[in-house]
Amino acid sequence: MLSRVRGRISSYGLYLNASALVLSTAGSGLLGLVYWDVAAHRASPSIVGRATGEIAAVMLLATLAQLSFPSLFQRFLPRAGRQSRSLIVTGYAVSGVIAAGLATLYVMAGWAHRFVGNSTLWQALFVVVAVGYTLFALQDSVLMSLRVSGWVAVENNLFGVVKLALLVPLAVVAAGQGIILSWAIPLVGAIVVVNTYIFGRRLPHVVRSTETPEDVPSLRQSMSLAIPQFVTSILGTLSLSSLSLVVLSTLGSAANAVYFVVAQVAYAPSIFVWSVTRLLVVESAHDPEEQRHHAKQALGATGAIVVVALAVGIPFAHPLMALFGRAYAQQGTALLRMLLLSIPGTAAVAFYAAFAWIDGRIWRLLARQGVVVVVLIAYVLLFLRSQGIDAVGYGYLVATGVEFALCGPSVVRRFSAVLRPRSTP
Repeated sequence: MLSRVRGRISSYGLYLNASALVLSTAGSGLLGLVYWDVAAHRASPSIVGRATGEIAAVMLLATLAQLSFPSLFQRFLPRAGRQSRSLIVTGYAVSGVIAAGLATLYVMAGWAHRFVGNSTLWQALFVVVAVGYTLFALQDSVLMSLRVSGWVAVENNLFGVVKLALLVPLAVVAAGQGIILSWAIPLVGAIVVVNTYIFGRRLPHVVRSTETPEDVPSLRQSMSLAIPQFVTSILGTLSLSSLSLVVLSTLGSAANAVYFVVAQVAYAPSIFVWSVTRLLVVESAHDPEEQRHHAKQALGATGAIVVVALAVGIPFAHPLMALFGRAYAQQGTALLRMLLLSIPGTAAVAFYAAFAWIDGRIWRLLARQGVVVVVLIAYVLLFLRSQGIDAVGYGYLVATGVEFALCGPSVVRRFSAVLRPRSTP
């Protein structure tokens, strides 16, 4: 009886893990709204703008430093068996070293001067936060790949609570670096606690329960998958974190504060969409014979979040932005609505990426994503001065049309093939 119940529950593994990610995304999003609302009211727009620029730079460097390890984890950790530990440690070590190197070069090049000035202490903190955020992001991918996404929700929500609690006393102290300190301090605790669980409890259990381990790909095979995914990640980062840096350098810190807050609100549903499609890769790798079942669950979960995001976000965009202040409502409402309208395009690309990893055809994803990013960045660079931060929203709407044209037909064909009823002998 108990085994039957467990089997029944496990058949909804993607929904359960997706629900945990909903709690993670919703909780983190809500805490993020409160966090930036407090920051906007306790610090000047200039301080908030510099802090958001620094955080955007950290996220940019962390994304680059991770290479393709998140995707490699999701594809191979579910059935790596005894090779799991070495794969995780390799990912952590390589990415951590790269993050430290990139952040150091960023400081030496003078690009961090706008955020941290000439202080050696704050420059060192910038490097430490870049490394910490890289490991923080990687461990989420490990938890998802080991099919314990509930820990992602616990970790991210506790991180948000501690970060908010530290913001209140730190927001206007430490030479304008209080906001960054409120991010840096919880990172240490999160990394220690989560990896104690991963290596001490979850990983031994997964190794024992893996009946037919799948070999981790050779270096050559890994590179053939990693290179296009890495370039795709760079292109994706150009359409996210680097836009904040472009707005900062073109329109100033106050405009960047508005853009960054709007982006945090709008990207929450997109993060969930990408998380669900990543779970599709994990579940398909864990149980390839049930890909049809996993695809149906992923499609249902993604459709629900897109509908809710549009139905709630569009009509309530203005009062939502008004929570941060009059300037945020006046300048950010239209941008928020446009970013939300681009979510269906994000879903098309996310599913295309998931099937590309399942099928091992990453180079096609690179080509399509490259075109989309070029369109987005080109539009923003051309019209940012004349249209203000709304240029980012218009750019995303144009890019969404391109995404549907390039990825939509392929995704529809793939779902048609996967969801086709199996023939009975």
